[in-house]
Amino acid sequence: MAIITINKEFGTNSQRVASKLAQKLEYEYIGDQLLAQIAKELNLSEHEAEAFLQTSKSSVLRLVDKYTCSIVQKVVDREHGCLDDKAYFEKTKELVEKLYTNDNVIILGWGAQCILKGKPNTLHVRLRKDHELKVSELAERQKMTKKAAEHKINADEEDLRAYIKEYFNTDWNDAGLYDLVIDMGKNSVMEAVDLIADNLKHKLKS
Repeated sequence: MAIITINKEFGTNSQRVASKLAQKLEYEYIGDQLLAQIAKELNLSEHEAEAFLQTSKSSVLRLVDKYTCSIVQKVVDREHGCLDDKAYFEKTKELVEKLYTNDNVIILGWGAQCILKGKPNTLHVRLRKDHELKVSELAERQKMTKKAAEHKINADEEDLRAYIKEYFNTDWNDAGLYDLVIDMGKNSVMEAVDLIADNLKHKLKS
C-alpha cells in the first residue's frame, strides 16, 4: 500500500512507464495528460459530469472534480506551461494530498515528490536521460534540426524546473527528493517498471 511519484525529464517515456507500472502493480495512475483527456470526455453538463465521477469504478476519479480537470486541461493545451497559473498549483496540490489518502496510486508530475516529501509509504522516482541523446532522438523523430530540438527540450524542462523552484523553493535535480533515479537512455520502459517495482517491494519491507 503506497504512493509512487514520478518526476520526468523530456523524452523519458514517462507516461508509458507510469501506465505499464500501474498495470503491473494493479495501482491507479494519474497525470496531467490523463486529467486533460478526462476533462475533454467530461464536456457535459455539471449534472452529467458529477454523475459520471460519482459512479466511476475508479476510486481516483471520484476524487477529481470537473474544475480540477478544466484547470489542468487549460495548462496542458497552451504553449507556455503552468508557472504563471497559481490555480493550477493550488488544485493539483489539493489533488495530490487527496490521492495520498487514497493509496495505491502512481502520480506523474505536479511536483508530487515535493508535496509528499517525507511522507510514509511513498516512493519518489526520477526518470532522466542524457541531454545529447534526448536532442538527437527528438530531431530524428520529428524531422527537425538539432538546434530546434534542443530549444524545444530546454524550454520544456526550464518550465518544469522553474515550477519546482517557484512553488517549492528547491532544485528539481536535488537527489534528496528521490528514492530512485533511472537513466532511460540505458533502460527500456519495462526495465524501468521492474526497477521501480523491486524498489517499492524493498522499501515497504524496511
